[in-house]
Amino acid sequence: MIPLDEKIEIAKYLDSSHSLFRKFWDLGDPVFTKDPRIKTAAVSFNAEGDFVEFLFNEEFWNKLPTYDRAFVVAHEMLHILLEHGFRINNKNSDKEIANQAMDICVNSLLVN
Repeated sequence: MIPLDEKIEIAKYLDSSHSLFRKFWDLGDPVFTKDPRIKTAAVSFNAEGDFVEFLFNEEFWNKLPTYDRAFVVAHEMLHILLEHGFRINNKNSDKEIANQAMDICVNSLLVN
């Protein structure tokens, strides 16, 4: 669990970008994982493509300043808003390439 003052600082950055990001952030704390496949952050989806939870590599998270943490949180939220869980569950797709393409889309939206 992250400290309340840090959660509030991240919320300020998210709210300045879009109130929807802030609302998502208020729903809960990041889930830290030791899963070696998650080097940075991820959104977990079930077999139906429904959102399950946000997962963060704690070592990665701890190296980031607050602004960058807010960017990562917003990035993961956009995966949910753009229904990437449904898109990546296509049995005919290369999931690694699909994920990279979705990351490019998400980052482009955030930067612009």
